[in-house]
Amino acid sequence: MIAPASPTAQLVQHPDAAIIGCGVVGLVAALVLASQGFKVAVVGRKPPQFVPNPDQRFDPRVFALSHRSQRLLDKLRVWDNIPSEKVQPVTDMQIWGDSSGDNQGELRFSASDTGVDTLTWIIEQSSLFDALFAAMRYQPAIEWIDSKVEGLSRERDGAWAVVSNLKTVRTGLLIAADGAQSETRRQAGLDFELDDYSAEGVVTTFAIEKPHHGCARQWFVGDSILAMLPLPGPYVSMVWSMPLHESQAFLQLPADAMARRVTDVSSGAVKNLYGDLIACGKTYAFPLKHGVAPVWFDQGVVLMGDAAHVVHPLAGQGLNLGLEDVAELAQLLSSRKRLLAVQRLGLADEQLWRAWERRRKAACAPVHIITDGLHTLFRLDLPGAAFVRNKGMQLVNQIPMLKRWLSQQAMR
Repeated sequence: MIAPASPTAQLVQHPDAAIIGCGVVGLVAALVLASQGFKVAVVGRKPPQFVPNPDQRFDPRVFALSHRSQRLLDKLRVWDNIPSEKVQPVTDMQIWGDSSGDNQGELRFSASDTGVDTLTWIIEQSSLFDALFAAMRYQPAIEWIDSKVEGLSRERDGAWAVVSNLKTVRTGLLIAADGAQSETRRQAGLDFELDDYSAEGVVTTFAIEKPHHGCARQWFVGDSILAMLPLPGPYVSMVWSMPLHESQAFLQLPADAMARRVTDVSSGAVKNLYGDLIACGKTYAFPLKHGVAPVWFDQGVVLMGDAAHVVHPLAGQGLNLGLEDVAELAQLLSSRKRLLAVQRLGLADEQLWRAWERRRKAACAPVHIITDGLHTLFRLDLPGAAFVRNKGMQLVNQIPMLKRWLSQQAMR
């Protein structure tokens, strides 16, 4: 049942769409729809603003943006508003298996081998938010309601009513972009069960002694996965996915003990590459889950980003999949014939969203299968399992065509 509106709440009459959530995917979706001439209401509280300080120079949360994500941001004139000193291009990737010596699997990818200058770009969450909110302020077709959603309901005429303490929005299309634990998804009757990996991703920033040379590196270490992502200057962002009992113990360590634990990974390989590590700021952890919604569109409600699909961070594709959701919508609307039909029938046109859902499910499925499969494979503790998976990595590394295909899938 819809929550009662505040006595001071105003009524917003029928924007073409209401987007719930002020994350990256929701903001980009708003900009895409507004650029196509639709009126959009964005409902949600602005995320806490990260402010650099001497102890915490970098936002602990960073993203690895794919080529398709970069092109989408560039088309929306957002990319050029991200300060270049806040963007770290990645030109090489190295991945190691969980054996040692000659038996250790290894994969190496280089931008030059794929005919591009950059494999991916590492960007702080706060820098991306700054550029997106700035773009929204210059888009008159977007109204941002900086308030938590207090309730929503389906009305008799088929429209959705979204209630906040500032305004009540009535719209024919509701886009749920409010994350993996989407409350909008639950209230709209589209909720689904997420598989819990009983693990956490631990993130922090380190100053390094040796240059990273724009290389992203990853180690499979038994049942954990350590990634070191380059940042501007002599810094790296660590993302270490580990079982829950290990992550809780790791978070209790002093900063210098954390650094020693990381440098000791893979027989000291981290120390050989980066030298001594110095922790810069706090360490955070987030739960690791996996799942895909069976239905992404129903009765005027669309699930986007983590509200529709949640993947393991080992491939760094979570945000990119969400931005691809938006890019696919932009591509569908780019057809003048389709755009005119949507403008005539309304943005909640079922034909548009069924086509979008089919395309996105097909595109997301391989990423979900691969990330979940790799996570499962490297947690297998069966006789000979480590030998097989590490030899498999060595074989892939020796087949240029297969490596090139894998690299292109990662860049997308």
